[in-house]
Amino acid sequence: MPWNEKQREQVGSVNMSTLCKAITAVTIVLSLVVGCGRAQPAATPVPSPTPTAPHPFDPTWDDRAVFRDGLIEAEQEVLDRLPGASVYRLDFRISDDLLFLDGHQKVRYTNQEDEPLHEVYFRLFPNMAGGKATVSAIKIDGQDVDPVYEFQDSALRVPLPTGLSPGERVVIEMDFEVEVAQEMAGNYGLFGYFDGVLVLDEFYPVIPVYDDEGWNVEVPPPNGDVTHFDASFYLVRVSAPSNLTVVASGIKIGSESQADRQVLTFAAGPARDFYLAASERYTVVSETVGETTINSYAFPEWADGAELALQFATDALRSFSERLGVYPYTEFDVVSTPMQALGMEYPGIVAIALNLYDPDERVPGLPFSVVLESTVAHEVAHQWFYNIVGNDQVDEPWLDEAIVQYLTWLYYVDTHGEEAAQSYRSSWYDRWDRVDRADIPIGLPSATYEQVAYSAIVYGRGPLFIAALTEEMGQVAFDEFLRDYYQSHKWGIGTSKAFEQLAEQHCQCDLTALFEEWVYEN
Repeated sequence: MPWNEKQREQVGSVNMSTLCKAITAVTIVLSLVVGCGRAQPAATPVPSPTPTAPHPFDPTWDDRAVFRDGLIEAEQEVLDRLPGASVYRLDFRISDDLLFLDGHQKVRYTNQEDEPLHEVYFRLFPNMAGGKATVSAIKIDGQDVDPVYEFQDSALRVPLPTGLSPGERVVIEMDFEVEVAQEMAGNYGLFGYFDGVLVLDEFYPVIPVYDDEGWNVEVPPPNGDVTHFDASFYLVRVSAPSNLTVVASGIKIGSESQADRQVLTFAAGPARDFYLAASERYTVVSETVGETTINSYAFPEWADGAELALQFATDALRSFSERLGVYPYTEFDVVSTPMQALGMEYPGIVAIALNLYDPDERVPGLPFSVVLESTVAHEVAHQWFYNIVGNDQVDEPWLDEAIVQYLTWLYYVDTHGEEAAQSYRSSWYDRWDRVDRADIPIGLPSATYEQVAYSAIVYGRGPLFIAALTEEMGQVAFDEFLRDYYQSHKWGIGTSKAFEQLAEQHCQCDLTALFEEWVYEN
């Protein structure tokens, strides 16, 4: 994201047929008894009770109809694909003071690897972000198991009672409790309750990617983003104080009132993870583009900023949809939240720093609207690269961040023309200058970079590599390649090698030297 050092500087059911037969039988018997053995006219049939519609939180594991309304028509076919995608069901309560969460989670997990698995890991990121997460009552297919906390309690290893062969599934359930941070910590201060806003970044136990290196678990690095998840389906029910405006990934499919509380149900998927923000002060402005409704949430005193963010998000969705492929969801939210970065991406929703909505702010030394625009455009681009096309944000952060920086430049070309785009592009050099334009590879794990170098290389030198690649391939060939890379890796995981190989197919050229010069460590 430009301008900061991630940025920072970025009870049970009743069978109705059986019930009706029983009622009819009782009616016949009563008619005979009342007549004292004398035949009587048949009693008026008792009408069958109207079946109660199932709660949207209660479909079978394979019923994906609940996610259909969250996808535009052209993207709904994905519901018939991704057979091994995990399905999460979260049911939790936010305390009245917004400082505590407790709930229950079920996950159906499928082994999509070519070898048996003997454990499943869950990440517990609140334990590295100023809060505290604990789990209890863990069961696998109904059988109790004892987990092990690892990696400074940021991961939970759940042993499987028997090995899980390729293609086999298990249902893992657990209770969880979370203490919400009240001081910013972790990567960019994205989890906690600050300035009247509850921000729930990676608050629930979540399964990381398993790949050729095994489970992707480690102590989260101090730089960059820390998530690496497969595309999954999320059904989330939350009980919250009724005065809160709750904004979350996906779409709201259920809403109930209970005294001074509200119970909301969200469906999101396919999606890399699930995010929620809430405040009693949020107001919203909205616009519709095609089949997608765009919502911009902010405090009422910053209504002008909310309007600007809405316009920037609308323009960005149009630009990237045209260049790469149509945005897949029927809803997109931009929400103003406190953080130490300028913005952060989540599926179907982006969080933008509170101060970027304040017309009196200059960040860093620039009018708020300038930074707000580049931030919103950058985070919107992450919907295509991070969410729809995933990558290892810990070990290969360039693969989404550098591409997204380059796409932000294309947004300026599409929206404001070449001159404005060149002004934005100069920021890449400004970043790289912070390390005196050192030829540090852009393809290193985020933990390898020192704080200043991470921003300078991944966000500065990174997009300059994409520009050099474009020049080597030619603009037309590069545009076709990037669209192909997006389409061919949709809802999957991209890698540096896959990116390089597909680029070579499109240009019919050898790009080894270029990638070795810019990307890989010699």
